Amino acid sequence: MKKLFTLLAICISFGTFAQEFSGKATYQTKQVLKIKNPKPEHETLEFKRQLEAINKSMEKTHFLVFTKNESIYMEEEKLPTEFKDAAGNTASTSMREVWTKIYKNLKENILLLDMDEYIIKDTLHNSGWELSTESKQIGNYTVNKATRTIKEKNADNEEKSTNFLSMVDKESKDRVYTAWYTPEIPIPNGPEKFGGLPGLILELHTPYNEVYLCSEIVLNPKKPIEIKTPKGKIISQEDYDKITGDKIKESRK
Repeated sequence: MKKLFTLLAICISFGTFAQEFSGKATYQTKQVLKIKNPKPEHETLEFKRQLEAINKSMEKTHFLVFTKNESIYMEEEKLPTEFKDAAGNTASTSMREVWTKIYKNLKENILLLDMDEYIIKDTLHNSGWELSTESKQIGNYTVNKATRTIKEKNADNEEKSTNFLSMVDKESKDRVYTAWYTPEIPIPNGPEKFGGLPGLILELHTPYNEVYLCSEIVLNPKKPIEIKTPKGKIISQEDYDKITGDKIKESRK
């Protein structure tokens, strides 16, 4: 009877804990660009310095502010650094995200990308994870491994870009995402658009050589967390792609 009472008390405590759950997770993120099909000019010291500067600019800090059902993901504001290019011109390494905030509503299955001028509305893409028995320790939390594989049918038919990033070795037909989540923080959320696992994602690796690593978590702070839905003109991803595509064509003219 005593054991039953203790188990019941634990269940009630956990239920209350989950119901009032809120916090802030800090993620250190980076992306290492690699050159596919390198040419002799890519082996020069100057080019390597520029590539290193770009990789350095991609080391960022992001914050996930969350409650049980909602969250806002944003980048820490940071002044851009500068470097000299091959011609001696000053170039900036600032590579701000296309979006300013990512809003998720887990209860209503809604994803909103705040693009300043527009708000892109979508559904959460949380399915397709394969859970593993593999585990490890991140800080004070035990995390479990999960992977998601996306087969890119049209990867070879994508329009070829002429910019610098077209040389980056990050494309593959089968794209594998690896997440490490902790059931000790029972919310199906994580950095950027990711979530859908039985616990908060503390570490994430993408096929684009991106790494997200949680460096700090503050749970149930004294000051209540309030999540505000981004305001603006709501459009679909398809409409947004058409608008940006038309702007690119116009600028080329």
